[in-house]
Amino acid sequence: MTDRLPLVDGLARGVAPAFGAGLFLGLAPASALAGWWLVAGLVLASAAAVLLALSIPDTTPGPVASSLGILGRIAAAVAVAATFGVYVMPERLQVGAVVLVVAVAAVVLLAPPLPPVVDRIAAVVVVGVLVVVAVSCFTIVPIAPPVAPAPDAPGADEPLGLLPSAALLYLCFVGGRTTRRARPAVVVVVLAVSAAVAVGALRQLGGERLALSPAPLRDVLTAADAASIDGLLAAGVTVACAFALRACLTDVRDFAPGRRSPVAAVVLAAGVAALGSLVLEPEHALVGAAVLLLGEAVIRVVAGRMDRA
Repeated sequence: MTDRLPLVDGLARGVAPAFGAGLFLGLAPASALAGWWLVAGLVLASAAAVLLALSIPDTTPGPVASSLGILGRIAAAVAVAATFGVYVMPERLQVGAVVLVVAVAAVVLLAPPLPPVVDRIAAVVVVGVLVVVAVSCFTIVPIAPPVAPAPDAPGADEPLGLLPSAALLYLCFVGGRTTRRARPAVVVVVLAVSAAVAVGALRQLGGERLALSPAPLRDVLTAADAASIDGLLAAGVTVACAFALRACLTDVRDFAPGRRSPVAAVVLAAGVAALGSLVLEPEHALVGAAVLLLGEAVIRVVAGRMDRA
């Protein structure tokens, strides 16, 4: 990765993967933790993502950070594969998850590097679909207006849930590897789109229904009487998940210890991700990925400061 990459290409490379796991599944557990406070959690997570990205030194991470990063990306791959299964193949979601992992791993191993225009198209498709979802939420009055949950119910507005929801939603802003100068722009785009979708989802479903939804955006469209565009949503999810999974496996390949066998690293990561999608709950993989990747970033920042001291 080089900072000479044009800004628009760096932006596109970071945007599409960022939505793959974080937003499509993350709204439900974030709502369970914080209710409407999840919107503030998104803002806090975006600020942390920018500060950490700009503070991480351009050096090879140490063994602890590398291990956390690899494990975090594998956990993210599990969450991404589950996202695809939940939205695109809900009747056979585990089969869908494994199929996506195998297909993307084959692309990473066998296909030549994709030209920048492919990342641009993917970013436009994913952002465009999410904008349509957000617009649907705001232009259509909910058929069944949401009822405020009981104070102790999942989805209730809980200020103390701000920090946990921010940590969970940090995954929304990880995305694909991109240039340092493009990272703030990636975060701004992801925050604007994610906040619009989150507010629209809360408007349509309310905190409690959103917290209990296995596929939040699909249920949002149903609540907004816009289920006719479920196919469009499935297309956006497919593109986002494919590019997010590609980013996860590519990072594992590039960060593998010694880099002696990148093929083996991708095969092993894909195998673990496929197995994980069969035995892990998607939310557990989502939480694990967020914690591990946040830990990796913090350790790299601390290590960089110690090296400069």
